Amino acid sequence: MKMVRRRTKSENVKKITSRELKDVEELVLPSSKLKFCSEQLQNLNYIFTKNLSQEADLEFTKAILLAKSVTERLIQRLLCGVGLLDSRFSTKFLAALHDSQINNASTCLEYLIRLDSLSKPTLYPTDQIPKYSIIENDVENCPAGYARIRLQHASYSRTWADFINSSGFLRRDKVQARLVELLAAAASGNTPNSPLTVDESFLCGSPGKIVDPLTLYNILQTPADQHIFYGAAGNTPRFPDPRDFKLAIVDEPSGIRLRVGFLSPALATITIEVRLLVAVGLDVWPSSTNFPFRVPLGHADCVLYHKAAQTGLYLTGYGVHSSAWQIRLPAAESVLENHYSQNSTITTIFKTLDNILQDITLEYGRHQISYKILNNYSLRTALFYELERDFSSPTETILNWSPKYLSTYVLKVLDNLVRYLRNQRQPNYFFPTANLLINPGHLCEDDFILEANKVQAYMLKLFDESLMSLRANEEFGRFVISQKTEVTLLHKWKDLVDSLMPPPSTRGRRICFAGSRYKREVVYTQYTTRQLEYIGIVLKNMLIVKQKVLQATEEFPWAANLKFPDNLQENPIEDIIYILVTLVEQARDKFLENLPDNPNTSKSKSKLKRQFDVSTTKLVELVRKEREVTSLELLDDTTLVKIILKWLYKGLDQNKKSLAPVLRPYLKILFTTSHGASWHLETIKQQEAYDEIGALGKFSKLVNSGSITPAQGLIDSISKNWNWAKDMLKVIEQGNLRLIFVPERGKIVKHILSLPPNDQKASKMDFNKSLETISNSSSNTEGLSLSRRHYLSTILSRSSSTAGNGGTNTNNAEDFKPQYCILRESSPMTLLFSNLHRRGEHRCCGDILQTLMAMQKVNVLQEVSTLLPNEERLEILEAIHKLTNERNNKRNVNKKKSNTFIQLSNSRRKITPEVFSEDLQKYTPKEESAGIRDTKQNVRDTNKEKGKEKFMSKRWNKEQSLNGDKNQEGTLIGSCRAARIRDDTNIIHFQDNFKIQSLMKHSSFKY
Repeated sequence: MKMVRRRTKSENVKKITSRELKDVEELVLPSSKLKFCSEQLQNLNYIFTKNLSQEADLEFTKAILLAKSVTERLIQRLLCGVGLLDSRFSTKFLAALHDSQINNASTCLEYLIRLDSLSKPTLYPTDQIPKYSIIENDVENCPAGYARIRLQHASYSRTWADFINSSGFLRRDKVQARLVELLAAAASGNTPNSPLTVDESFLCGSPGKIVDPLTLYNILQTPADQHIFYGAAGNTPRFPDPRDFKLAIVDEPSGIRLRVGFLSPALATITIEVRLLVAVGLDVWPSSTNFPFRVPLGHADCVLYHKAAQTGLYLTGYGVHSSAWQIRLPAAESVLENHYSQNSTITTIFKTLDNILQDITLEYGRHQISYKILNNYSLRTALFYELERDFSSPTETILNWSPKYLSTYVLKVLDNLVRYLRNQRQPNYFFPTANLLINPGHLCEDDFILEANKVQAYMLKLFDESLMSLRANEEFGRFVISQKTEVTLLHKWKDLVDSLMPPPSTRGRRICFAGSRYKREVVYTQYTTRQLEYIGIVLKNMLIVKQKVLQATEEFPWAANLKFPDNLQENPIEDIIYILVTLVEQARDKFLENLPDNPNTSKSKSKLKRQFDVSTTKLVELVRKEREVTSLELLDDTTLVKIILKWLYKGLDQNKKSLAPVLRPYLKILFTTSHGASWHLETIKQQEAYDEIGALGKFSKLVNSGSITPAQGLIDSISKNWNWAKDMLKVIEQGNLRLIFVPERGKIVKHILSLPPNDQKASKMDFNKSLETISNSSSNTEGLSLSRRHYLSTILSRSSSTAGNGGTNTNNAEDFKPQYCILRESSPMTLLFSNLHRRGEHRCCGDILQTLMAMQKVNVLQEVSTLLPNEERLEILEAIHKLTNERNNKRNVNKKKSNTFIQLSNSRRKITPEVFSEDLQKYTPKEESAGIRDTKQNVRDTNKEKGKEKFMSKRWNKEQSLNGDKNQEGTLIGSCRAARIRDDTNIIHFQDNFKIQSLMKHSSFKY
């Protein structure tokens, strides 16, 4: 009798064939003159992914985390001392420019020091608004990507008299030198020695105030009375003493460099490099950049790019020019990077390039023969350009950036860097005319060639490693299968979306004017309501960016001189023309850009442009004479988009010689992109995250007004199922939690929340589990094996996280974070604004899993899961079923979030909801925790203060009326009107006859 042997897990994995390894197209690299076949690229995919999955030395990583947290607290103490010595250099927040997610073991820190006295918006409505001019495009005095600050107002000229030149421009070098002197004085001083003695209304003493630039931008857009931060841990927290460090402060053209060494034996082998950049923040967008206006509306990431351009700029002290300040856009870069999760292909490319740069530095660092030119920013810039160059439809773009193309894009970026180094020029992503590889003066051509040879030598090393056959490797086989599973899902998603699109033949017949019966326009009948709504969102974001563009020699506040007539809302024809001309000119520029560059086409380009401009002018005149348009009243977004599309297609149909060749490809891409992106419309809106922010702001306002205590508000918020309240309770379970409220300048309100003594021991065990979700929510797929690093594995992570298990690795160094880092990352405003990021697994917008569940197409996931092993397939099917049920039940939960704090605002009595669990019933705060300690002793006269606040808030609202989310700003037509007013520098006061003259400046109106 034959015995049946049970097959092991390794035997279930079949050997990978050569045909399966040919899914990736071969790659030819022109600069490095290398050619990689499909199997080589697949091998590199495995090698790169395996290198990232290898765990670093746990003890060393823990020591690095501790050293960086201590260094950060030391920087806080020094900056608080600087603010006490000279209030002009005070900063309430500290913007971290380094990304700890990419490389935890890095010993480099970089911060942006925002000069609050010169930055806008101001910290409080009662603060004096700075008045100065920003000079861009001054080629004679500063290079591209730089600007100058001219202080013309008498009061500011006197305040900063020591730092301005004879022409009234603020000198970067003198400001930075003064900050170095203040840092040295603060390091030798004895105060402040505790965060409790810091005036949090204008200094940065709490861990919750150290944020990334994008979070800082969102915090500054929120009123001060809605702010809440976590304070330092412990009963008597203290800052590190500078005498316990080996501290060196150096003034360099690239910023202020601090070298921090430790006298403690535990950290004596570690040295932390810190770079501080003095900066002036502005809530405007530079006019010297062509981003995001160079991106057409049909680009898959058009919404992302325009949202990034709404996050302001910083004028930083960087470079060798005395009065030139470098324009940096760190918040916009943060928007682009945080659009993807830690397990996505794009973030994996970031991490791989960072590891490659480290390997090159270590390999050639032992025998330094040339200057290090490349840095992480050069790598990120090269990848940003690769992402923008992909003009495919959303479904094709997702496939183009699937995991199987990981090595393809890594090699492309390295090959582009070789070309940049040989040419000694790499264009800045936001300022293409600026050179990232600018020669500081001590470099020669050989240094750039040597740096290019280093990169090329590393690429040759990768070429040799990729020649090794891995077909017999079982782990490689499972890796290829998991990769194939995800690519199959993406193909099925593309087929599903494409099947819902109308056929091109039908679309071409219906989108026709001259041949249509009864001459009726039916252009937008082919566009779904979702498509029109998506296009409206894109147009609205584009117009908001136009509002924020910095005008030439503009002095703030610019909105103070504008007067709106009463009949502004009566005639929308100018709004339609403004948007129409903007889109037509964008299509023209894209068409001319795609024409080949040679002497013969240069004359034809100018001729085509003239003909196109004349045709555009005639089209605009037809719009003005149309009775249907002139009789329209205030429009909603969908109707306005319909009319704009109607006239674009009418111009295509009636002018087949000039407009049709330009508009046809533009509108074709717009239709395809809007169809693919419209299925993710709910994700783009992100309404739930804003609800959380509004609830937290209401909680802070009621606590500041004395209507409720923090304990009462927290209990009520937990009953309403707010996530920020749940996270706050988890932190309280560890011990005392210090809450800091700063409603106005000079007023600091602190509360201490804690559990009763009997419940503290019981909650210690629960806190260890709950803390994992807080500290590892952004990287819950880091511990996955190579065979499970695919999109379907994230379904298991989401399912386990909803059950209270973050899916983390118990040996991860993230679990051993210092208490300071936990409070910094779990601070309410930091967590909520972090949730605004998409952090998706793939390119474009939305999430395939959520969209498939919304479309009731879960069977697609079930079909793809058949490619996986049986055990993993069953787990995924169970997780899909669980997430589907939770999504159906979520609508009922959201209904409870509508009237938060209504009862608490009417009464001070303590509320005991009936829906509390047993643990929540035991939550009784200490008596002193419900009280308010006001550290400000002197109380101003209430009536005078209210009158002053009323006047200043009126001025504040006047300035923000065209930048904020006001009544008209909530609609597309309101955004358009604000953009038109912003664009017209000739009109200062508007009369009764409201006539826009800015369109006459467009080239389309010049014969």
